[in-house]
Amino acid sequence: MKIAIASCLQESNNFSPVATTYDDFNPVFGPAVLDRHRGKLTEMGGFLDVLDATEATITIQPICAAWAITANRCRRADFARLTKAFAAGLAAANPDALLLAMHGAQTAQGEDDVEGRFLAIAREILGPGKPIILTLDLHANITQRMVTLATAIVGYHTYPHVDMFETGQKAARLLLRTLAGEVRPTMAYHKLPLIIQAENSQTYRGPMHELITAAQALEASGQAEAVSLFPVQPWLDIAEMGCAVVAVTNHQPKAAQAQATKLARQLWKRKAEFETTLTPVPDAIAAALALPAGPTVLAESSDSTGSGSPGDSTGVLKHLLQAPLTGPAAIFLVDPATVAAAFAAGVSGTVSRRIGGCFDKKNSKPVPVQAYVKLLSDGSWTARARGYNTGITTSMGRAAVLVCGHVHILVAERSAMTVDPELFRSHGIEPVYCQIVVVKSPNGFRAAYEPLAKAIFVVDTPGVSSANLRQMPFKNVPRPLYPLDTEGF
Repeated sequence: MKIAIASCLQESNNFSPVATTYDDFNPVFGPAVLDRHRGKLTEMGGFLDVLDATEATITIQPICAAWAITANRCRRADFARLTKAFAAGLAAANPDALLLAMHGAQTAQGEDDVEGRFLAIAREILGPGKPIILTLDLHANITQRMVTLATAIVGYHTYPHVDMFETGQKAARLLLRTLAGEVRPTMAYHKLPLIIQAENSQTYRGPMHELITAAQALEASGQAEAVSLFPVQPWLDIAEMGCAVVAVTNHQPKAAQAQATKLARQLWKRKAEFETTLTPVPDAIAAALALPAGPTVLAESSDSTGSGSPGDSTGVLKHLLQAPLTGPAAIFLVDPATVAAAFAAGVSGTVSRRIGGCFDKKNSKPVPVQAYVKLLSDGSWTARARGYNTGITTSMGRAAVLVCGHVHILVAERSAMTVDPELFRSHGIEPVYCQIVVVKSPNGFRAAYEPLAKAIFVVDTPGVSSANLRQMPFKNVPRPLYPLDTEGF
């Protein structure tokens, strides 16, 4: 029995000023896939954990592994290069089944539904009878094409996302049971004219917790093989857009549809509970300064690097530089020219320039900084916290730590996820000892930072991943769509 495994993951933000390229995915093929993911807490790591342990005669066929930081659409030629490599590898393998890990909210130039396109390629190669199990991020945008072409879809159950490994395991077990004839997957979904803010949709408390608990109860009772809620990533400006629920049963199509519809209706009824209140930056800093000890975490979700923002906002930085800090503050910034200036100055040298606002010029302006260069690095670091790409080493290009008074600015050439304290620790900044730590994330940071933080504020700054959804320049989404519209439903 030959089982292929593959991944190509990116979350798109169609308001981002930064396009995605082939190199952003840092793809590997063949045996290098196993080297990257075996023993790691990723979906692919979960696939391998189950397949490696099976007593059956199985040949694992690694096709590709690719992951890119969130940005706008992948360029047309680069997307063609990715799909061509995937198709060639899969055709050469000629497997009996496929485990495929993707995000679910990925777009490219000329393609609103990248996951659907990958599935179409796979289905053409494998034919109609061979199973394809697809894993997706909780913020996936489910399309009819995905549901039609996949044998089953299995989504994360956590946000912050800490169950990618377990999701991979669940998908692999379902595939093995399908191949053994124990399960005949039937799948249904229910789509809603709804997008919700990410800041108040964590799954360990609140309305999303209760909905996920209901989904897990269906799985635990044996009524379903997998039930997944998808409160979609809200910065996609595409026609087939909205939250969805997907249910997979063992040859019970009516039950699958009933389960998906019931949970979707519950999500719709509770939509107002996801509304988020943002804190003005000066108020958040004043509250942090009033506390006897830190760290206080300021979440600048409008510039979330995991939500498609470029990470160059000065919306918090400009206030930090003026604040009467009594302890260190840490903030991440993407600014390639400033990194070059830091390398030219050298460690202990001085940099005097205007920084930030180099990509999203509409929402952010550069601010003047005179700082000394404390550290220079190649920008490579390994994620340690349970969450995205745990155990995977990634690079954000060259990086430098600039110190301006109490403000420590970790500036990099390329974007990086900021949800893991290891981002700062790997560059000599310990968040535990900071008075203020700025993360560029709406919610994912909570898994690692809530145990450390004395207080958390989601702050109000402009940006392309703003929680102020009604102010975003949507043009292509279906209307009416809540909360952009409140009538017509």
